[in-house]
Amino acid sequence: MPARVISMGRYLAAGMAYASCYALLRYLSSSHWNLTSGLRVLCLLLVPARYWPALFVAESLPLAYAGWDNHERFGWLWASALAVPPLMLNAPVFAWCRRRVALFRGSEVHVTGMLTYILVGAVLTALINTGTLALMRMPPGETPPVITLHIALDYFLGGYLGALTLVPAFLAFLALRGWAARGRVAWLEALRGDFVRDCVVGVLPPLVLMMWMISRVDHLEVMQVIRMAMFLPAAWLTLRHGWQGAAVGGLLASVATQLTETVVRDPAVIQAQALIAFAVSSLLMVGAKLAGVSRMAPNDGDLMRGLQLAQRGLYQEELRLRQVAESLERLGQSMREGQQRMFERLRPLLPANIEQSYVRHIDHTQREVHRLADTLHPRAWRERGLAATFEDGPLARAAAMAGASYRWELGGSGLESLSPDVHLMLYRQACEILVYLMAREPVRDVRVQIRGGLTHGHRWAVLRISGARATPAQRGKAAPEWSQLVSLLGASGQGLTTIRDRAQIYGGMVHEREDGQRLAVSVLLHDAWQAEPAAASASSTSPLSIQLREPGPATRKVRQI
Repeated sequence: MPARVISMGRYLAAGMAYASCYALLRYLSSSHWNLTSGLRVLCLLLVPARYWPALFVAESLPLAYAGWDNHERFGWLWASALAVPPLMLNAPVFAWCRRRVALFRGSEVHVTGMLTYILVGAVLTALINTGTLALMRMPPGETPPVITLHIALDYFLGGYLGALTLVPAFLAFLALRGWAARGRVAWLEALRGDFVRDCVVGVLPPLVLMMWMISRVDHLEVMQVIRMAMFLPAAWLTLRHGWQGAAVGGLLASVATQLTETVVRDPAVIQAQALIAFAVSSLLMVGAKLAGVSRMAPNDGDLMRGLQLAQRGLYQEELRLRQVAESLERLGQSMREGQQRMFERLRPLLPANIEQSYVRHIDHTQREVHRLADTLHPRAWRERGLAATFEDGPLARAAAMAGASYRWELGGSGLESLSPDVHLMLYRQACEILVYLMAREPVRDVRVQIRGGLTHGHRWAVLRISGARATPAQRGKAAPEWSQLVSLLGASGQGLTTIRDRAQIYGGMVHEREDGQRLAVSVLLHDAWQAEPAAASASSTSPLSIQLREPGPATRKVRQI
């Protein structure tokens, strides 16, 4: 088929589509709800300029017929002006604006630009309709129309509200083209989505209820209050879905308000439509701000990648600490063996008192090496797992050093499914919390509780450490052994700031509570932001494979993680 024929067919199809939409919307429109104004704005923004002439012809035909049908009553001048399509008069202004005001920024709709085009279209519609009305010549005996500011504002409101009804809603639904391209299943998923459900459940029922109330109420002031309240469902949808919610909610609110009209040009309906136009415009701007904030919040891809990198960095740092601790223990063992061989050779030459001193020095050196290695990475963790670390590891020794009793509990479910770095973070957070509590006062009866769970497919763990408060005279003063505790536990000792920062890396939070009896700090950690889900399944072969032992009787169940 020749390309010229195909091109003419496209022009004809564009003209016929515009004529059909124009006829339908003109039938539904009124002076204060001019939907054809919205159709013009949409076409001048989205239709390529090469098809505009076909649209001009499609719009001029019904207008020319209406002018010819009434030229004897209102005059040839009015009929000729009416035959000029408003779309053609709008085109030069929109072509100039399209070069200066962007409708899209990347893949997102520029809401300010959209409202600018709607405002321009409403002003042009008001000027064209007012000018055409001024050319009308009435038959003898009939009063000619008087052009007043009220009439011009009525035309402006009709054009603005008509465009505000169609343009934002159509741009919001453009996203469905992506779903349509993916097939019927994607369409069904879109229809089952939150947006459609909120419209059907949260917006339509209140609007239908208010329409029913207006039909049953005879008091004009009550009817007006109900009409003006029809924008409230749109406000709720805006909070849920941003400017797209405002667009669709505004469309439904405008249609519902118009359906309550009982007489032509009802002043009460016009007032309600003016309020809704102002409210929807404001909601579109607010919704655009909300959408911008949500793109910068936890759902932002860059933020997620940053958190994943931070988690991976902390885990790799723990691996390095484990390697250093193991190397330090091997070095200590080599030093001990060397010192023992040297001692055996020198024993015949050493006095008895120097021999005992040398033995004590060897033992002290070994204890310091093991203490330093234990600080870097607990030996109990490497040998027996997380449960043993909390049961009789550095935390228990730190509490004993401060003269406090020590208890720990493990509960909930899903802890064995958490990735190894989350377990490591639980231990490091426990050390930081205990040091923080001891920095406030020498607490007694330290109690450590760990709970795990699963919510909406995401695993989490809660760590809570509490201690009985010291006497009022000791409160506000750090425990005397505080510096030794920092060294024993390998903590930073920087307080809640470090604890909160580490919790945020794992999508968690920190809560501190105190009363007259106890101090407590709780930490929530999530396992939902792991960059590599396979890490959890591979942990059984990882060098950080750990065991959790549930506290109970002498025979305890051991679970491999």
